[in-house]
Amino acid sequence: MGSFNIHKDDAVLPWTSKRRNRVASQILGNGFDVIGLQEANGNTIFPSLYRKVKHRFAANARCAKIKGTRVRDARTRILYDRARFTGSRAISGRIRLDRSYAKSADYACYQLITEKATGARFLVVSTHLVNGPGAAKDRRRYRQTRTMIADTLAVRRAHGATWPIVWAGDYNSSGSRKYTFDAPRRAMRQAAGARDAYAVARVRKNGSYNSANQLRRRPWRTHHHVDHVYVSSGVGVAGFRVVVRLKGKLYRTPFTSDHNPIRARLRIPY
Repeated sequence: MGSFNIHKDDAVLPWTSKRRNRVASQILGNGFDVIGLQEANGNTIFPSLYRKVKHRFAANARCAKIKGTRVRDARTRILYDRARFTGSRAISGRIRLDRSYAKSADYACYQLITEKATGARFLVVSTHLVNGPGAAKDRRRYRQTRTMIADTLAVRRAHGATWPIVWAGDYNSSGSRKYTFDAPRRAMRQAAGARDAYAVARVRKNGSYNSANQLRRRPWRTHHHVDHVYVSSGVGVAGFRVVVRLKGKLYRTPFTSDHNPIRARLRIPY
């Protein structure tokens, strides 16, 4: 299971064909079975990216804007390996993390995924919480995470199921002193008994490279990642990896994104 904030189209990292190809290469070349994307706007970024990866990955979750309504694009997406998995369009959708239709509101996207070989079923969520330091933002991230958990548990309840849940995304939070508290982690523990895959992984690779590279060539070496994969009870975590592109001791340029992808090797019960 992976998560990758691919960075929006802006003056810092324009969405050129070359950057699109670098993003596609990272998605295709790092062993992802399922991956949640953030800042993957359906109007400007995701369509051209999907054309580059759809020979391997499918994306049919209902994350896009609904025309004629106030529901806008979630800016998050879920991709899954079409040879190994199926994704339910019926059991998919958006989560309004702020319970608001405002342009500044944040969204998540969820989908039920089934592994073809084993029949294992699990809910996947791709999320992107509000950015910024300070107690007010920490409290908002806490509320957003509680909302996301409540909605995914409600989906599971509505189908009388006990599917495992994987919440992946850019949480814009960590145990760093930059934050007054790690709001998502606290909410995950309190509301779902969920664990951070990095914290419980049996094996870690590149764990000292922060998942937010900040477009600095000299890597920021800290394990206080802002991107996370949280797993519900019963899901095993065999390994965790921060995917880095290096040239010697420095990041390879041009940058693909201001985030490094993360990948967790999970054992889903069935």
